[in-house]
Amino acid sequence: MGVTELSAEAAVVLAKFPGELRFEALTTLSPEAATALAGREGPLELPKLAVLPPSVAKALSGLKGGLVLPGVKELSAAAAEALAAHVGPLDLGVTELPDEAAAALAKHPGDIRLKSLKSLTSLKLAERLGQQEWVYIDGVSRLSPDIAKALCPPVNLEKFKGHVQFYVGLTELPADVAAAIIAGRRHISAYSLESISDEAAAAWSGTFANIRLFGLKSLSPAAGASLTKGTGIFDIRMFGPELSEETAAAIAKQIAAGSHRQIDFNGLKKLTSPDLAVAVISRYGQGPHSTLHGVAEITDDVAKALAEYKGKLNGLPSLTSLTSAPLAAKYAAQPGDLKFAKLTTISDDIAKALATHKGKLDLSGLHSLSPDAAKTLASHEGELKLDGVKEISDEAAKALAQATGMVSMGGLATAPPAALAALKANAKITLPARLK
Repeated sequence: MGVTELSAEAAVVLAKFPGELRFEALTTLSPEAATALAGREGPLELPKLAVLPPSVAKALSGLKGGLVLPGVKELSAAAAEALAAHVGPLDLGVTELPDEAAAALAKHPGDIRLKSLKSLTSLKLAERLGQQEWVYIDGVSRLSPDIAKALCPPVNLEKFKGHVQFYVGLTELPADVAAAIIAGRRHISAYSLESISDEAAAAWSGTFANIRLFGLKSLSPAAGASLTKGTGIFDIRMFGPELSEETAAAIAKQIAAGSHRQIDFNGLKKLTSPDLAVAVISRYGQGPHSTLHGVAEITDDVAKALAEYKGKLNGLPSLTSLTSAPLAAKYAAQPGDLKFAKLTTISDDIAKALATHKGKLDLSGLHSLSPDAAKTLASHEGELKLDGVKEISDEAAKALAQATGMVSMGGLATAPPAALAALKANAKITLPARLK
């Protein structure tokens, strides 16, 4: 709702609205209007409200639903004391909380979100947050061991059946803090952590945990092995462009040892370790954390190892170069769709290998086709996507026109008259409207 002013009379009317009530532009609120809005049952969101006087906080505390105040960056002890009477979920945008205000807020009985808070030093507030299944302190960059223990009491694992979420903005992780966190919370999201010590990683090793470290930029061999060991997920989907040989070897060794976490390596751009490549890509059909959708380059050794692997492989849809015919044939033999949409060129022997695939084949990154490649691909049994081909010769068009499956050439920009006529003669070949 875009209103910039709200009278008490209008608030009485709007309070009757049964769903979520959001005032996108309202920057001030009188105690009278707040009292009227608090009489409703549903949630109330005031994203632009920046100042929360104690009188308005007291009025809003009567709200039975959730109260979302992301624009409130400062909170006095008196306002916090007033808000403590609110019983629903409370989402505040405060960046700092003096100890007195934090202690007052700790009396709030509902779930509290403090995603913008920069520092947490109040043991009382930490203990209060620790009672929740979900904790959001995304802006807090450092925790003392005592505060970490208060936020992550081990009793939570039984109380919430292990499903205890922890969102924190840590930029450093001492080993004792890591140990305190894992003792009571097994779903850990620390997106600002760029590195992790061997000791801290060891504290998170061996048990079930879903660990998400999207900001991680470095990973030692010992830390990599420790974070691989256990069950659950180790999600570093933004890590890249590649792993060191030593860390890759350590992770591959831990995976081969038995039970291990699913590691999300979708941020990797280059694979140089054959052992790691096989260990990761062989997790066929095991969900999004088992894929390598970002890898653009593999070494010859990696290609050889993958081609010789006896089981099924997850795809490498972002490869920009594929020169191994055995690997192309390996992928072509697998069921399901086959996507190499980032390849801009392929040799005739690669085209021959891929053409044996039975199913949808996406080569929409190719810019051109040789006559031999076109002839080979025409024999493909299934849909063929060639939407990146911009131009085609008469000979290549004549060969491709023999295709028995559907062929999409939506990006074709120009073709000689004879080539265009040959392509049009096959109703299964889709051309751009301007060329029809």
